Amino acid sequence: MTMKSDFSIGEIVVCIDDKRRWYRLGKLKKNEMYTVEGFNPYDGGLILKEVKSLRSGCKAYAADRFRKVDYKFAQNLITQLTTKLPLSVQADKKLFKEGTKE
Repeated sequence: MTMKSDFSIGEIVVCIDDKRRWYRLGKLKKNEMYTVEGFNPYDGGLILKEVKSLRSGCKAYAADRFRKVDYKFAQNLITQLTTKLPLSVQADKKLFKEGTKE
C-alpha cells in the first residue's frame, strides 16, 4: 500500500505544528526547516533527515505538521529588502558581485 504525498524526497519543509499529540515528538520544532528523506508507507508520514519521531515505527511525523517552503515569498522579500538599501550599500554589493565573477 503506497500513500500519495504532496511532498517529495529531498524537499525542504517547514514545521507548522510541534505540539505534542499522544506521542513524543523528539526534537521537532515549529518554524524549523527539515529535509524529507522518505515516507511512512502506511499513513504517508514524513521521514526527516534531521530528526526522527521516537514513537513511530518508521520514525515518521504526520505530514500535516509541515508545509512546503515558499521560495517565491522569500525571493520577493530579499528583493524588497535589497532595493531599500542606501545607494552606497547597493554600490558596494554590486562591486562585490562583479569581483566574485573573476
